[in-house]
Amino acid sequence: MARFENLDKLLAGSDTAKIYFASLPDYVQGAALRNGSKIMTEDELHRFAEKTMHEFN
Repeated sequence: MARFENLDKLLAGSDTAKIYFASLPDYVQGAALRNGSKIMTEDELHRFAEKTMHEFN
């Protein structure tokens, strides 16, 4: 699995990550962007999104 420097680089370099990110609710996208330095792979993005959605539901 590809590893990137941060979320911005991940989204720029992976179409599937970009599509997944775009499908997330705004509050999850915002939380991910605020923690972008910790999200370097698609798996990390998925885990972060699931965790964030679970915390708010």
